[in-house]
Amino acid sequence: MKHLKTKLSAKMGVLLMAFLISFSPAACLGASNAATGADAIQTNLLLAKPAVVQVTNIVTGEIIIQAAAAMELNTPALAGKSYPFTIGATGSGFFVSPDGYFVTNGHVANPDDQLTAYYALSDMAPIIFKDAVSTVAAATLGYNPPADIVEQAYQQTLQSTYGGDVQKLADDLYQDYRSGKLKIDNIKKSNYIQTGYAFGSQKKVEQVGKPARFIDSPYKGEFDSNDLAVLKIEGSNFPTIQLGDTQNIQIGKEVYAIGYPGIVQELMGQLTDEGSQLEPSMTKGVISAKKKLTDGTEAFQTDAAITHGNSGGPAVDTGGEVVGVTTWSLGDQPGGEGFNFLISVDEVKRLLSRNNVNLTAQSLSTAAWAKGLEFFNQKEYSDALKEFEKAKNLYPDNLDVQSYITKSQEAVARGENKSSSGWGWIIFAALAVGGLIFVGIVVLIIVLVVKKSGGKQEQAKSVEKSSEKK
Repeated sequence: MKHLKTKLSAKMGVLLMAFLISFSPAACLGASNAATGADAIQTNLLLAKPAVVQVTNIVTGEIIIQAAAAMELNTPALAGKSYPFTIGATGSGFFVSPDGYFVTNGHVANPDDQLTAYYALSDMAPIIFKDAVSTVAAATLGYNPPADIVEQAYQQTLQSTYGGDVQKLADDLYQDYRSGKLKIDNIKKSNYIQTGYAFGSQKKVEQVGKPARFIDSPYKGEFDSNDLAVLKIEGSNFPTIQLGDTQNIQIGKEVYAIGYPGIVQELMGQLTDEGSQLEPSMTKGVISAKKKLTDGTEAFQTDAAITHGNSGGPAVDTGGEVVGVTTWSLGDQPGGEGFNFLISVDEVKRLLSRNNVNLTAQSLSTAAWAKGLEFFNQKEYSDALKEFEKAKNLYPDNLDVQSYITKSQEAVARGENKSSSGWGWIIFAALAVGGLIFVGIVVLIIVLVVKKSGGKQEQAKSVEKSSEKK
C-alpha cells in the first residue's frame, strides 16, 4: 500500500509540474523571457549607448612674446605683445549616476599647461611668424606692406628656415616656451558635454552643450598614467552604464568601444566650423593583454579601434558593462594598429569612491528603456510603446528610442502585438482556472482509486485471517 501511494504521489508531482509549465504566461502567450545570443548583445549595447556623451574642453588664453624671443625674431617691437588663442580638447565620456556624474579622460577634461602650450603654439605659429615678417618688412621698407606681400615674404622665409614645414616652426616656438622666451597666460578651461547628437563648431558647443563642473582627476600630464577624470552636470534622470568586474575580464574577452570619433583631426586644436551632426559609434575587439602603466595604473590592451574623439569613452563587454575607459592609441604610428589601451574599470571605481559618487541610485530613464526593449523582444509591442514613451520623456537625447517607438506602433498596427496585459492575461487566467479544475478532477480520481484499492486490500486480508482461523 505504501509503495503504491509513493508511485501515485510521484505521478501527481509530474502532472502538476507539467501543468505549471504548460500554463505559464510565456507558454500561453508564445513569448520568450529574454533575448539570447546576438540579440542579447545588441540589446545590451543599446542599453549602454544613451549614457555615452561627447566632451569638449574649450581652452582660452594668450601667448605673450618675451623680450628674448622678440630679439631672436629681429622684432624687438613685438616684446610684450600678446596673441589670444582658443583651442578645444575633445573626447567622449559616460554617465555613472542619474544625477549627472560622468567619467572621461584627464587629458580631455583638464589638459596640463605643457599640452595646452604645444597645441596653442601649433595653431598660432603662422600668425606670430607672419606678424614678425610684417614687422621686419615694415622696418626695412619704411611702410606697412600689403597682405599679399607679407604672405609672399612669410612663405619664402618659412621655406628657407623650416623647409616649408609649419610644424617645425611650431616646434621651434614650443622650445622657446620651454626655455621661458614665450609665456602662456590667463588660461581658462571650460568643459561642456553634448548628449545625443554632437556638433564640432565652437559656436554650437557653447549653444547646445551643457556646462560641466570639474570634480577630480589623478592625471598629472603623462599619457602612460591614470588618465581619468570625473565631472558633473546639473540635472536628473540621466542614463547610466553599469560598471563591470575585472575578475570577469580575461584575455580574449570581447569588448566594444563606444564614443564620438572624428570631431577634430588632432588631440587638441581649433574646433571645426562645420555644423555636421555626430552620434556615438561602436568598434569591436578583444582584450589582448593586461598591463601596468608607468605609475602602476591597471590597464588593458585591445585591438578595438579607437581614435582621438574616443578618448574617455567606455569599453563595454557583451553584457553592456564597462570594463575600461579608452585612453590612448599607437594606431597613428606605423605598425601601431591594434595597440590601443583602456584604463581598468577598477581605477574608475576608486576615483568615484574617493569622491563619494553614489553608484546605487537607479536611473529611471535607463529602467524605462530596458523595460521597453524587454517587452519589444517579447513582441509585447503595446507595453513596449508605453515604456519607450516614458524613456523619451525622461531623456529626450536617447537617439534610438524614437525608432523603437515607430517600430512598436507599426507592429501594433499590423496586429502583431502579444500583450502581457488585457486579453492576453484574460486568456491566460481562463486557461489557468480550467487547468486547476482539470488537476482537481485528476487528484479526486486518484484519491478515489487509492481508497478503493485500499479497501480491497483490507477485505482480502480479512478473508485470509478468517480462513486461517478455520
